[in-house]
Amino acid sequence: MQERQPVWMYLILALWVSLGIVGCATMGEQPQSLVPTQYRTRTGPYAVFSNFPIAADSPAIRSLHSLENDVEANLGVRINSDEPPVEVYILNDRQSFSHFLKFYYPELPPRRAFFLAQGTQRVVFTFMGDRLEEDLRHEATHALLNVAFGDLPLWLDEGLAEYFEGAEAQRGLNKEHLDRLPKDLAAGWKPDLARLETLTSVRQMTPRDYRESWAWVHYLLNDSNSGKTTLLAYLADLRTDPKAATLSVRLRDEDGKGAKVLLAYLDRIRELPVAAVHPTTAATTVRLQDNALDASRPPAQRRSVFSRMRAFFGL
Repeated sequence: MQERQPVWMYLILALWVSLGIVGCATMGEQPQSLVPTQYRTRTGPYAVFSNFPIAADSPAIRSLHSLENDVEANLGVRINSDEPPVEVYILNDRQSFSHFLKFYYPELPPRRAFFLAQGTQRVVFTFMGDRLEEDLRHEATHALLNVAFGDLPLWLDEGLAEYFEGAEAQRGLNKEHLDRLPKDLAAGWKPDLARLETLTSVRQMTPRDYRESWAWVHYLLNDSNSGKTTLLAYLADLRTDPKAATLSVRLRDEDGKGAKVLLAYLDRIRELPVAAVHPTTAATTVRLQDNALDASRPPAQRRSVFSRMRAFFGL
């Protein structure tokens, strides 16, 4: 099988084509590519690139390894060794990552990590920070699901990523979500899986939608064998039929009883011990789902180099 070139080579090539120069974007006084290329660490289905050495037993590498095992244990998904590796690029720090985003993709709101897929190429970008392992697990979950199932319904893709982003010991529990959902309920929210299934763009999803997506996934994977069986059967059908009958139809939730069942389930698990999570501070850059995109904001007058590169490669 012919070996593919890593994404950084395409990024640099796109810069040469777009800017008409021989070279690449650099950071600081010492020339260094914005896309880390100096070190490469392979673990399972991931090829991790960085500009600094990462030990094979580092927390970042262990988090990816544990995620692979966690996804297999819960979903029965194991990536074949002959699949192209998921490319993971870890930038040095928040400053270099922010510079990278502004240079290649200025349309994005502030975020800590993101995932892109094009054909058989799956790429994760993030940076060394105090929530690196969480961000790696979230975005790498998207990558593993994309390899195994292709494009999943948005709510399910995000719900599963929210479920698996925590350390394996947390078993999918998310204290922040559990604390916020009662406030959502007091504000008039009611679980509605059929409504979630109509969402097709992250621009449509609110933070509350991400919490609800996580809640449905946690319930289906943990509350009963029938829920997990139904979810796994749905995932299996989506491999060959993107228009397979939805989960709300499979759960026969026409009368809305599923909402009451989900809320009762959340009440039961709220008292379960949850591994400590990092507090959110004002200085923390949040992921895309934590920031509502302003659809009324006019597009930039000049398309970014990354946007042009993405269009060129069909991203």
